[in-house]
Amino acid sequence: MDTPTIFETERLRVLGFSMSDLPLLKALHADPEVNRHLVPGDEILSDAQAAQRLDDFIHKQERYGFGQWKVETLDGEFVGRAGFLVFEQTSEIALSICLCTKYWGQGYASELAPKLIDWFFENTYYTHLIAFVLAGNEPSRHVMEKAGFTCTKRVLIDGRPYDRLQVLAPAIARRYPMTA
Repeated sequence: MDTPTIFETERLRVLGFSMSDLPLLKALHADPEVNRHLVPGDEILSDAQAAQRLDDFIHKQERYGFGQWKVETLDGEFVGRAGFLVFEQTSEIALSICLCTKYWGQGYASELAPKLIDWFFENTYYTHLIAFVLAGNEPSRHVMEKAGFTCTKRVLIDGRPYDRLQVLAPAIARRYPMTA
């Protein structure tokens, strides 16, 4: 079953997952380097967990209109996943970009982040969006800051330090600009 395209960038297509994408999701998270940078709970560590998470991605998209989506090149090569997750500790929505390591350093995350932010504020009612970057992961933090996120604080999640970043909805940002 083909899933509809959510949006495209210059080089990428973002579309909903289907259960036939399970081998792609498993392969993405079979790389420990991918999981190492993720917020605890966002990583996928087993085949059973991959199947459950993929099912969750599909049903959350159907229920909420957003979630984690498949990212591929315009010619159909799987790049990773990106979209939005509920950060359970605060019930805030967090942007998440998780790419196969072979695509790191090629500007794909920088291409995705602003489009994801625009999509989010054009299609939801939320006042802000958050993101977490593992402390010391300067390339990822730079991507988020370049897209408009501001670091608000350092937090510990399961004993690991993360920078919590936030971007405000455009209408809120005009009224209450954030300062670095």
